[in-house]
Amino acid sequence: MDRHPLTNDAPGRVRLTTARLILLSVDPAQAETLAAGGCPLPCAPGYPHADTSAAARLLRQSIEVDNWVPGFGMYLIVRSSDGLVIGDIGFHTPPDERGAAEVAYGLAPSARHRGYASEALDALTSWAHCHGCETVLAEVEPDNVASVAVLERCGYAPVRAAGPWLRYRHQRG
Repeated sequence: MDRHPLTNDAPGRVRLTTARLILLSVDPAQAETLAAGGCPLPCAPGYPHADTSAAARLLRQSIEVDNWVPGFGMYLIVRSSDGLVIGDIGFHTPPDERGAAEVAYGLAPSARHRGYASEALDALTSWAHCHGCETVLAEVEPDNVASVAVLERCGYAPVRAAGPWLRYRHQRG
């Protein structure tokens, strides 16, 4: 009997729960679906967003070259109240030799300006620090005022520009 994907505790699967969200790590089959532009669960209007397919392809590549560490991949952001996927969040790669990993996130337009991105980022940052990640990094376009506000609300500090991007850091401790 198949179990509902939100209650599936398969090996390597990470599920983080916040007051209003479930962050569910993406498994290889879901990554295939997302890379092809689909959604493996019921989705809010506007999801998947423009960067979802690229993030899923990055996860697939990590799995293929055996550089995948459970939890340090892509997560679906599921709104608890209705079970809809409203966005995604995750790491580009596992932490490097210095214990640093870069995070990225995006929400469907229909889910923005409600605090969901901050809630998801705060949960994933805390999880990463509890699992050996010393530094969580993020890059954001300077004109993305909403994303800059999310990072700053979650305790990320600006460190330097990275080309045309602003770079932020959250240190463990």
